[in-house]
Amino acid sequence: MSLDGKIATYTGDSKWVSGPLARDEVQRMRRECDAIMVGINTVLADDPQLTARAHDGSALNRQPLRVVLDSHCRTPSEARMLREPGTTLIIASGEAPGQEIERLRAAGAEVWSGPLHSPGMVEMSEVLVELGHRDVVSLLVEGGGIILGSLFDMGLVDKVNVFIAPVIIGGSQASSPIEGHGPEFMSQAWKVDKTEIRQIGPDWLITGYPNRTP
Repeated sequence: MSLDGKIATYTGDSKWVSGPLARDEVQRMRRECDAIMVGINTVLADDPQLTARAHDGSALNRQPLRVVLDSHCRTPSEARMLREPGTTLIIASGEAPGQEIERLRAAGAEVWSGPLHSPGMVEMSEVLVELGHRDVVSLLVEGGGIILGSLFDMGLVDKVNVFIAPVIIGGSQASSPIEGHGPEFMSQAWKVDKTEIRQIGPDWLITGYPNRTP
């Protein structure tokens, strides 16, 4: 995110907030995780590949599972991730039209349906149970503010990696990294323990472990 806490401009442009060395570090994280998860808004806005790549940019043989929270199966059939090595799992809901489910399966995706937690959001705890059944132990969530806000609201975040770029974006309509409901009082805000900070090129990476214990 930028120094003023934005992850994109008000038009949705986000390439690139952080620099190439920070993106290399994200690739290292991808190589070490079992799965990468994003929401449908990230897919529609950025058309990401969500692949783990070698230093020369080539896709590795071993790929983390790509997970897309897409309640109504709006992922385009031509999405780049569906043409990449590895498996893409679409997390749909029982409200997803059957023809859209079959369209995505024909495009090469797996589709799993879960219950809705709220309008437009699949029950996240059920998603994590399903991923556990698929032997996912480490899940890297690269989604935007909606999915990250939902995870924090439900207390399902174990570790944070925050890249802060020395840029100012501004704009009251520019996207923020964490949305969701959030706490009513500052005393209920997440504290981040055991924090570490290091510089990566012009950017800074802060890591730590969320803790709501007073």
